[in-house]
Amino acid sequence: MNRTVPAWLRALLAAWLAAMAVDAWCGESFSEGFQESPLERGWEVVGDATLFQWDAAAGGLGVTWDSSRSNSFFLRRLAAPVTPSDDFAFGFDLTLSRMDVGTSPGKSGTFQIALGLINVADAMDPGFQRGVFLRSRNLVEWTWFAAQPDGAIAASLSPAIVPADGRLPWGYSDSFVQLEAGVRYGFGLRYTSTNRTLRIAMTADGAVLPDPAPVVLPRSFTGFRVDALSIHSYSDAGQDPRYAGSVHAVGIVDDVWWEGPGAAVGRVRLEGQGSARRVVTATRSGWVYWLEGSEDLKGWQRIGAEVTGTAGDVAFEDPGTGGGGEHRFYRVGARLP
Repeated sequence: MNRTVPAWLRALLAAWLAAMAVDAWCGESFSEGFQESPLERGWEVVGDATLFQWDAAAGGLGVTWDSSRSNSFFLRRLAAPVTPSDDFAFGFDLTLSRMDVGTSPGKSGTFQIALGLINVADAMDPGFQRGVFLRSRNLVEWTWFAAQPDGAIAASLSPAIVPADGRLPWGYSDSFVQLEAGVRYGFGLRYTSTNRTLRIAMTADGAVLPDPAPVVLPRSFTGFRVDALSIHSYSDAGQDPRYAGSVHAVGIVDDVWWEGPGAAVGRVRLEGQGSARRVVTATRSGWVYWLEGSEDLKGWQRIGAEVTGTAGDVAFEDPGTGGGGEHRFYRVGARLP
């Protein structure tokens, strides 16, 4: 049997792989207006599905934040994990119809509603408790607390970043912001890696409002790794009874959008020919990359050492010692330490 890969197939595969790499490096962006069923457009539910109801007539997602239920997430997974080395942004519109706090017996305080980025594996862990200090991790989110009826705590809106280990310091800043029922609010959150800052912009029925206080991550912040955009309904379980809070809120979420770095491996090109070749690829900061080669697209061997991504191009040298002859296939692997 002739196992030689035909020239036309080599050319087709090379063009196809190159096209995939270029598309991946263009970054990832998507928007969701809920005109069609979101569950057919890459969204999924983890937890209590009754808390999220697509409203086809209104073109929005009806959400109930009920802290008496288990942790539940309406999420869309990202192309690759995102870390503090990446620039990214997300946003959404929110119209609340009701907001009640102190709704669970013995939990008379306020509790948050939230939307943002999670690490799916962490969020699904039975030990993940957002209402308990140091028992949540890997979060970049928008959070809002309604005021307590007794006036002891005012309404507040915060961007929040919880590190991968859940320990202090967190990225957090409070602004006293009251959200009114029936008003369509727009929120946009943007993280800039160069200054490690998360900012929020907001509107009310289209009118621009003052920006809430941003979060600036301190040098001692240990990092995060998130892999999905999500609407979260957190459980109020596990809280200290002296300070416990709860919430039952109902609203419509619409026009959700995301802009991020996309897949880890970017544009790939081959330089040189014969026995000495260079494979060049675009990279993301914080990732580790390596080169593999194959003569038949079945068996793959590592070529050279791993390199650290630079947010620019890196080059791998193939010294031609693999016995591949004139024709050889290459692929680039990547991992996030």
